[in-house]
Amino acid sequence: MLNSETANPAELAARFVNYTSKHIFLTGKAGTGKTTFLRRLIDLTHKKAVIAAPTGIAAINANGVTIHSLFQLPFGAYLPKQPAADGDHYNQQYNTPKSIVRHLNMTAAKRKVLVDMELLIIDEVSMLRADLLDAIDMVLRYVRRNNTASFGGVQVLFIGDLHQLPPVVKSNEWTMLAQFYKSAYFFDAHALYHEPPVYIELEKIYRQADNVFINLLNNLRNNEVTAADLALLEKHYKADFMPSLNEKYITLTTHNNKADTLNKQRLEELKDVAYLYMAKVENEFSEYSYPAEHILELKIGAQVMFIKNDPSGEQRYFNGKIATVIALSTDRIEVQTEGNNEKIVLEKYKWENIRYTTDKVSGEIKEELIGTFTQYPLKLAWAITVHKSQGLTFDKAIIDIGNAFAPGQIYVALSRLRSLDGLVLTSLISGTGIRQDQNVTFFSKNKQDPSTLESRIQQETETFLRFYLLQCFDLTPLDNYVYEHVHSYTKDINKSAKQKHVKWAAQLLKNLSEVKANANKFLSQIKRLYEDKSESGLQTLLDRATAAENYFNPLLSAFSIRIFERMELVKQDKQVVAFLTELLEMEALFYEQVKKIRKATALLSATISGKEFTKKDVNALLSQAERAAQMETVFAMPGKLDFTEKKGKSTKSGTTKAPMKEKEPKADTKELSLILLNEGKTIQEIAEERKMVVGTIEGHLAHYVAKQEISAKDIIGAKKLNKILEAITELKTLQMNPIRERLGRDYSFGEIKIGVAAHLAERE
Repeated sequence: MLNSETANPAELAARFVNYTSKHIFLTGKAGTGKTTFLRRLIDLTHKKAVIAAPTGIAAINANGVTIHSLFQLPFGAYLPKQPAADGDHYNQQYNTPKSIVRHLNMTAAKRKVLVDMELLIIDEVSMLRADLLDAIDMVLRYVRRNNTASFGGVQVLFIGDLHQLPPVVKSNEWTMLAQFYKSAYFFDAHALYHEPPVYIELEKIYRQADNVFINLLNNLRNNEVTAADLALLEKHYKADFMPSLNEKYITLTTHNNKADTLNKQRLEELKDVAYLYMAKVENEFSEYSYPAEHILELKIGAQVMFIKNDPSGEQRYFNGKIATVIALSTDRIEVQTEGNNEKIVLEKYKWENIRYTTDKVSGEIKEELIGTFTQYPLKLAWAITVHKSQGLTFDKAIIDIGNAFAPGQIYVALSRLRSLDGLVLTSLISGTGIRQDQNVTFFSKNKQDPSTLESRIQQETETFLRFYLLQCFDLTPLDNYVYEHVHSYTKDINKSAKQKHVKWAAQLLKNLSEVKANANKFLSQIKRLYEDKSESGLQTLLDRATAAENYFNPLLSAFSIRIFERMELVKQDKQVVAFLTELLEMEALFYEQVKKIRKATALLSATISGKEFTKKDVNALLSQAERAAQMETVFAMPGKLDFTEKKGKSTKSGTTKAPMKEKEPKADTKELSLILLNEGKTIQEIAEERKMVVGTIEGHLAHYVAKQEISAKDIIGAKKLNKILEAITELKTLQMNPIRERLGRDYSFGEIKIGVAAHLAERE
């Protein structure tokens, strides 16, 4: 079995992920390397994994997707069942299992990702609400047609620090949710009631080295703040502290408007000319997920902060490093970091927005690029909100959080610092103001010591391997799929080219059922062999599994060949693209079954010999070149089968059978909006025709306003345009939130974006 000499929490967590089916909660104090663990795990795990996060920015930073987009969940409260008739839910919006399923119009590609997924990783889990997690559980059970296992049989890894930012629940929402939940935290979800996650904590702190400061932060986390801790903090209290521009302090505050105001004031103090740098946004990238300023305004002397690590690998800067702008031009930004004479000429950074899909060759879940956001990785850094400071590290910080509105904000703010030497408090913190949520304190008692986890993982690994072998050699799902396929030949032979192949399909099912009968006998052998827990017993099991692989995989591969041969015959007829698609989906299941069996044997062998089994090992199981050649032949057929995002009706097997059509070159989405505008259509009509929201269309048109190809006045009218331009001049900002606050709700963000574009065009 795998070597268990060490009890390193990160290694334990990785082993629980890779060699058990248990849900895991991986936590740790700020600076303990949770993000590093996530990136390493996703590169190595042999499981088909997907990363999700509660917010757009958190998803982009984790190289994942938002929970709502992955599971197609509506915003708002989720109630696991209809509330009582006399409850306080009238005139309030909420979702139930029935309402979500009713509107779950999921594409075949997205449904397949959820069906294939083995591991769901949820990052920044402190912000994940219990009701949202139950909604995820409900969707996975429904889509995967597995109502007996939590999350439909998917393993979930939760990553985050519950002592940081909590989930946000409005008071009227909690009035409803309180009928079903003890707290809003994810761990009180019903989905985890019978299967609570294994609690693993990373303990080595990489950010701080000062033991006095570390002890203070620990006491803050554990609700054990002493009088000595408060006295220590009071030493850093300076009520009216105002650093000079060259002292390089960053202010951490609680609200966006405070941070924006301070940054704006300090920028105005600089007398140099301002330069504006507009981000380049391509294809799909929601403005709510923008990782940097859409319009970055800088002056020489501005205090800025890097928002990415140095991509060159030279470690000239890191995420959160403070610097000063020393030179600017229209296409050049030069900065100098604190305590370093080296000048850095910045290059733009490209953030990627992805979605998950299934690779048509390997069958593995892969990331598909759907949009990019390109901008200089900088932001003004005289001030930042505590919320946006998560994951950053500062040498000097002014902390202004006397009115912190959520448990954890004070801890997050203090833990951003390397040491107490760089701390200035502009408001005193009372002992009551830094107490953590009691629900978190209670849940934290589930943490187990490494020795207990060591013994537990041995047992859980054996259980997982037994289950995995049974699952991979079980041909029942494949047999059921082919059975349903055979019974889909229901039309008159004169009206359907598919119908002439019904006898072939029936023979395929008959032959598969014979193979399945033998597979069932082998499943009984696995159950008997697993009763022998000795090393020789495991070796015997491996020998039998290897023999079974050598018997079943050639037979299953032969079924694949028969389907490919049938496709060659079918493609000679007309109007058969939908039928060809059905055959290709069925063949993919045979291929996946072969891969599962080979993986099961390889995983058992690696575990017995104490070797790691990684993504690289999975990719080496079958010849990718041979599979690619097969797929190239298939996709060269007339009609070019296209498995991109398409919507269609769900079948019993959980797949979508929509007619496929030939791919066309993808047009620029902004240009399509411009063409429709030039045809005389209104923004509302364009949005309806393109099935997009009005704000998206306004964003498209703003692009052409900035390029001076169309007039803002023609789109939003002279009156509104003038008001927006006046607000920009008076406020001396291009940030949309302050402009919206000045103008009121009669002005949409899209209209303001068009006004800002007109202002930029005028300056050009």
